Amino acid sequence: MKNHRLWGRIIRNHRIVQSETVEITEEGIEAAFLELCRRFDVQRPLQLPKHNREFEKFGRTAYTREHFTESIAFDRLEIELILPDGEKKGGGPRTPLMDA
Repeated sequence: MKNHRLWGRIIRNHRIVQSETVEITEEGIEAAFLELCRRFDVQRPLQLPKHNREFEKFGRTAYTREHFTESIAFDRLEIELILPDGEKKGGGPRTPLMDA
């Protein structure tokens, strides 16, 4: 995953209040995700099958209050895979909405 990055955003009241980008190294996406959590000073949220499916299909997912065991001061933690220029996110078949 050369030149791939993971973009994390802390959302409160529909606004980005904190944003970080981490390079994905040979250690993988999990290590990059843990680094984002460390930079945001939040515990690692619960990883449900829903998150895995969303990340595999769309290259992004979000964690809300119920995914954390400690209280959080924000509404949502979003992560998104950023690919190098020219690469496209995989996913499913194209739909007419993708061209709109």
